[in-house]
Amino acid sequence: MSSPALAHLTPNSEIRLDFAPGLVKADIVVPQAEFGYATGLATDNRPDSLAKAKARVLADMAVLDSQGRPWQIAIDRIAFEQIAGPPDLHLELSLMPPAGGSDRSLRWRWHVVTRKAPSHFALLVVEGDLAGGIRGEREMVGALTSGRTELLVERGHASLGGLFANAFGLGAHHIAEGYDHLLFLLALLLPAPLIAAGGRWGAARPARETFRKLAWIVTAFTIGHSTTLILAAFFGVRLPAQPVEAGIALSVLISAIHAARPVFPGKEPVIAGLFGLVHGLAFATLVSNFGLGATTRATAILGFNLGIEAVQLGVVLVALPLLIGLARWRHGPAVRLALAALTGLAALVWLTQRLGFS
Repeated sequence: MSSPALAHLTPNSEIRLDFAPGLVKADIVVPQAEFGYATGLATDNRPDSLAKAKARVLADMAVLDSQGRPWQIAIDRIAFEQIAGPPDLHLELSLMPPAGGSDRSLRWRWHVVTRKAPSHFALLVVEGDLAGGIRGEREMVGALTSGRTELLVERGHASLGGLFANAFGLGAHHIAEGYDHLLFLLALLLPAPLIAAGGRWGAARPARETFRKLAWIVTAFTIGHSTTLILAAFFGVRLPAQPVEAGIALSVLISAIHAARPVFPGKEPVIAGLFGLVHGLAFATLVSNFGLGATTRATAILGFNLGIEAVQLGVVLVALPLLIGLARWRHGPAVRLALAALTGLAALVWLTQRLGFS
């Protein structure tokens, strides 16, 4: 589920490349007015207009290997859109090298708009190269102009070890910044050291039982998100981003309510596993470009998942003594209710935003 190209605020074009084993994804943004001027084509989203725009772009560009053989180009998405600033032509491409060719070296040939508008240029940047260590940073390759119509992109050698290490870092970075993922888990763990009785959280559990319960919850969440992550990576299972993100906010809200009053006592691992499936679909947006080969994709998935688990485990280990201490502190119930209320408020804000009500 590749995301739309980012907002484009300049009158020039941008070509953003994301490298993966056996595959390169490209996001292309061409200013709509310049495209219409240079081509004389209609710039609307009628099927015939998009078909002509697609044909024109393919006729005015090429991707070649070192021997001059063409890469296979598939346009996954094309649309005239206004995201920010003036409207643009947005294209999402999948590029595959010729048989036996390197997937990390290509020559990009470009005449779109520049053939008719010599002052126009297209910036060519590498925005992602998981095997090579780039995860969202931008590396400028150069500018394609009417006088410089070709640029060489050379990414060098990449090993499976490097792919694993970078995927591990990507997973760790993502979960560390995924406040909603961590809040869901922490809110679900918050009452774990307590025993439910009479519709309220009551006495503290023994430490051994608490540890066992936390382990079951974390394991269930891991199984849940790992399942959908694997399904997305190997079988293309996807859902639109908005309901997935809204589902994650809902999971945080439900876990916050449960932290205040027992809603499903004893069923926390089941809830963690079910909502883990939803959280895994959010992670899946990052694995769509993990490569084509089964070995490379499995290596990247393993590294990514272990990166998630490493941060998750670290957070739980830090939280464990605090949760046990909170359950035994005389002010613990008030603090727990306050934390549950703050978590629920954050969840409500996210849910409102993700459902488009703000």
